[in-house]
Amino acid sequence: MLYITDFGAMGDGQFMNTEAFAKAISAAQATGETVGVPAGTFLTGTVNLRGVSLHLDAGAVVKGSPDLSDYPPQEFFHNEMGQLRALIINLGHDHVSITGSGAVDLNGRAFYDRSRFNVPETRVPMTEAQTRECTYFIGERPGQCIFFHGCRDIEISGITILDAPCWTVSLSRCENIRLTHLNIDTNMNTPNDDGIHLSACKGAIISDCHISSGDDCIALSCITDWETPCEDVVIANCVLRSCSKAIVVGYQYSVVRNVLISNCVIRESNRGLCVMCHTECGLVENVRVSNLIIDTRVRAGNWWGNGEPILITAVPQDNESLRRQKPDRATACAIRNIRMDGITCMGENAIGIIGANGNIRDVALSHVDYTRKPSANLPLKGAAFDLSPSDIRVDAPEDSALVARGAKDVRLSDIRCGGLRVIAD
Repeated sequence: MLYITDFGAMGDGQFMNTEAFAKAISAAQATGETVGVPAGTFLTGTVNLRGVSLHLDAGAVVKGSPDLSDYPPQEFFHNEMGQLRALIINLGHDHVSITGSGAVDLNGRAFYDRSRFNVPETRVPMTEAQTRECTYFIGERPGQCIFFHGCRDIEISGITILDAPCWTVSLSRCENIRLTHLNIDTNMNTPNDDGIHLSACKGAIISDCHISSGDDCIALSCITDWETPCEDVVIANCVLRSCSKAIVVGYQYSVVRNVLISNCVIRESNRGLCVMCHTECGLVENVRVSNLIIDTRVRAGNWWGNGEPILITAVPQDNESLRRQKPDRATACAIRNIRMDGITCMGENAIGIIGANGNIRDVALSHVDYTRKPSANLPLKGAAFDLSPSDIRVDAPEDSALVARGAKDVRLSDIRCGGLRVIAD
């Protein structure tokens, strides 16, 4: 183990340690050793691991600089977030881990204004409590905080990750991934601070994590590479809380397949579980979900979701920022072969299965217990499903437990909903 303190690092929370990290990593490249961070708070700009593993001792805190200039642009362009700026990166190097029991403080508070809230004009007037559920105003910020691209055999385990200004842990075009025993706690007013986002990855296990996030807790997509599927993913034994979607499988033009989700608790989330893609050229297939407890509450502010415990949706999802990236391909159907079994839902909105012309096929829900909760915030957006990024509106009557429209071969078994309506057409 090569400790950064042997290369001039100081853990007083004031000294800038970027150079010390770089020197320790360079030495570790030569010896094959792991770089260690001892107890203390080590302020730093971008740390490029360059194939070297990192271990955080108990009491160690790697703290991101509050100055954006300490995060130089990297040679990677993210389709949604632009030029890569990140705190910890590993590009193109295999067999890398970040482990230990220490913490990474991403210092997001330096990049947003906590004195005021971004209140959507379409949802006023709001009470003070509702206003405080809206997003902060965000300035320039690192767009990816802990970012791996083009790597194999990656492990991040045991650490705590705090206060992300944007996507917290994201991996792009990686294979053989283990993300386990993580505690991710980000500010609930920060937009885009996804907990874990896998894009175009293959072979991943996400397990035994606690994630509290202003945006999606766990997202599977192909946002960094629309041509490469995201596939063979297991999500298990997690406790999740989100102002957006706790778990989302698919997005826009992504192809996502072979996903197992089990034994998770979702609480106080704007939406529980979402399966989604663009109806023309996206695809989500072969998803198995079992043993979930989902609790949703509608949050004020410009968050995606409107209290749906489960939403399966395939509608046109083009928006201005991504339309020019739309792949030149067509899929026979958008969502197929989805199984959900053993789910307890307490929600402020109904379960939705919303497609068009049979583009959602072969969906089975069984052993689902649904309880409708009263909602103080549902009137802000109305009794409807939020199909963002589409602006299509589909009503969700307040006496309904489940609404299925535009789908083909939806099978429901043992749906217990206390006398509320199940609407299918």
